[in-house]
Amino acid sequence: MGHGEAQGKIILFGEHFVVHGAPAIAGGVSSRVLVDVEPSDENRIVTAHKVVEKMSLSGIERILAVMGIHGRYEVRLTGDLRTYGGLGSSAAFCVALVNALADERGLHLTKREINKYAYEGEKAFHGNPSGIDNTIATHGGVIVFRRGRTPDENSFEFVELYKPLDLAVTFTGKYSETSKMVGRVKKFKSQDEVGFKQLMDEYTGIAGNARHALERGKAEDLGSLMNANQALLSELGVSDEGNEKVNKMALDEGALGAKLTGGGGGGCCIALGRDKYHSREIVHKMKNAGFDSFQTKIVKML
Repeated sequence: MGHGEAQGKIILFGEHFVVHGAPAIAGGVSSRVLVDVEPSDENRIVTAHKVVEKMSLSGIERILAVMGIHGRYEVRLTGDLRTYGGLGSSAAFCVALVNALADERGLHLTKREINKYAYEGEKAFHGNPSGIDNTIATHGGVIVFRRGRTPDENSFEFVELYKPLDLAVTFTGKYSETSKMVGRVKKFKSQDEVGFKQLMDEYTGIAGNARHALERGKAEDLGSLMNANQALLSELGVSDEGNEKVNKMALDEGALGAKLTGGGGGGCCIALGRDKYHSREIVHKMKNAGFDSFQTKIVKML
């Protein structure tokens, strides 16, 4: 048997723009995926979580192939990371699976190798993923991420947080189809290259200011920048009615900032609270309105 773990993530800034060369900022959360593997007569996924079996099996096959492993495995998925859109659950699964297979095989992999193998598995779930989810799941902490032409050319640097971020995460009730949203942005760009470049330039300025706000602990500035990023995502057409409704509810409750996180078109939204007590109040409001919502905290890398 082999065991592996990985954490989920929240994208704070840069969804979709990162696919086209802009920097994204993301942070690891405390919720984790746990994977246990043992040899079997066929590949299978065993879990109580809601997963798409076909995609999960394809991810398993891709990872086995890229790692040069010819056996078949029963893969047991547990942990407290929710599997709905925007929290990096598929990437965390892939990273945990790579770690579990390495443990079972007695392999000593570098972080770079783990990240590379997990990225191959991510393709089964998202087609052309940015690479940011598996990078966070592999390394943790808060990073500024830039996508390269190949996985080996992806780059990231850690951000030194001045203080932790208290967030409320709310599921809109609709699962995000990331590949569909990526395609929508690609179409937007092909139909209006000038307009897309203007949005890219505006976002790049937001990302730079956001990093400074994170490093200096300027929570109110960070919240305003989250709102500005959300406005750009709305212009791109990836924020649906559910995203807009949840964000407005959070802002009405006094959130410093609110935006979708992940692919959009549903999935999850995040709201920045003044502290853990405020984020708890936001979660309470969301739950009273019938939404699944929970608190989390982004902290420095362990």
